[in-house]
Amino acid sequence: MNKHTFFLFLAIIITSCSNAQGNSDIPLPSGKSIYIPKELQGMDLQNPASQWSYHRMAYTENFIIFWEKGFGNDLSNPPQLEGHSMKVNLPNLKEKLESFYTYFYHTLQFAKQGSKCDKYRMMVMINYSLEGTAYGGDYDGQIGALWITPNRVQDEKLNCIAHELGHSFQSQITCDGQGEAWGGCGFFEMTSQWMLWQVNPDWMTDEKYHWDAFKTLTHKAYLHLDNIYHSPYVLEYWGIRHGLPFIAELYRQGKRGEDPVITYKRLNSLGQKEFCNEMFDACRHFVNWDFKRVWKETRPYANQYTCKMNPSKEGWYRVAPENCPENYGFNAVPLSVPQPGSAVEVEFLGEADREGYNSVHPEKAGWRYGFVAVTREGKSVYGEMGNNTKGVVKYIAPKDVPLAYLWLVVMGAPTEHWMNPISGEKDAQWPYKIKITGSFLLTSAN
Repeated sequence: MNKHTFFLFLAIIITSCSNAQGNSDIPLPSGKSIYIPKELQGMDLQNPASQWSYHRMAYTENFIIFWEKGFGNDLSNPPQLEGHSMKVNLPNLKEKLESFYTYFYHTLQFAKQGSKCDKYRMMVMINYSLEGTAYGGDYDGQIGALWITPNRVQDEKLNCIAHELGHSFQSQITCDGQGEAWGGCGFFEMTSQWMLWQVNPDWMTDEKYHWDAFKTLTHKAYLHLDNIYHSPYVLEYWGIRHGLPFIAELYRQGKRGEDPVITYKRLNSLGQKEFCNEMFDACRHFVNWDFKRVWKETRPYANQYTCKMNPSKEGWYRVAPENCPENYGFNAVPLSVPQPGSAVEVEFLGEADREGYNSVHPEKAGWRYGFVAVTREGKSVYGEMGNNTKGVVKYIAPKDVPLAYLWLVVMGAPTEHWMNPISGEKDAQWPYKIKITGSFLLTSAN
């Protein structure tokens, strides 16, 4: 063998060894298995040239994380895409995933012992894309999964991940063969926002645009699609009333043909009257945000509502059509604070089927109404509840406890529940008018 041939042969050997080393099989982690989705079963995951590969994989005890080929091997220093950074803080992502997983599994109990997520790691797929896509669900009805892009995981708290992982756990319930699930309602989004709020008590501030929207939409029907991202508050009330795992149990016990309200009433053996009373109690808690868990965090948003009321004859005021309560929607009407020891009286008259409002099943009209007083120390005092179409409620201001706010809360309370209308159909409105003695309307509480 001459010298030229020897060096050529040596170069071939070195190149072959290098390629063999680059394509060597990546050992899989011990512990839970990695589920291979049907759409990836034809892909060589041991080949670094594949779209998804074990060569671009990280893992924790409960997650397997894949990222697309475009990132290269290092998520902390990937190539830019169209001039945009594609960096992902992998250590923070892994830490937050595990933290959320522990809470959603063990505290909220969206999974129970024997779940398929005891066998498989949940899956996170990071797309090399600028689309801003992030969604949670499952692979093949087997295991919860997340699909995300770098621009959705840049905040340190990873609020987006908490929300979408909430969807993954909702899906895990059906993966585990429980719950027939509801269709055509926004409860899934409300639940993910509630799950996010559980792990981040500052959610209302971090995503304040949701609060800004909700305070103008309190009159909308419960489960109305306009409010599904803004309003996890009824779930907070239910979780306090029945225990945090109750929300996951709603998912397990939901049946086809039901919506979450029907399931809730069935599980708690509630008639429509009792359900409306309970929802009204929840709405009154939303005025001063009487939730111990997030008391400190909600102080900037307490006592912040307005309600447009149009003057009518003989001292009456009628709720404006643009903020008239729908089914289980509410108004918080700010009133002037009376002198200590003095009485405030509100005459109430429901006006079902009134012209200028959406009239749907007017024969099932109903309302709940009553006072919420808030002391200067921040304590809420709930007055008597009215439920008659024509009625009177009274409140006497305490002599020795100064008040900061006084509210009249009015909720739409139909005598029979029906599912929210499909897109394009009108929601029922429940117009009413009030006459006030001993106080007067304010344009805002502040």
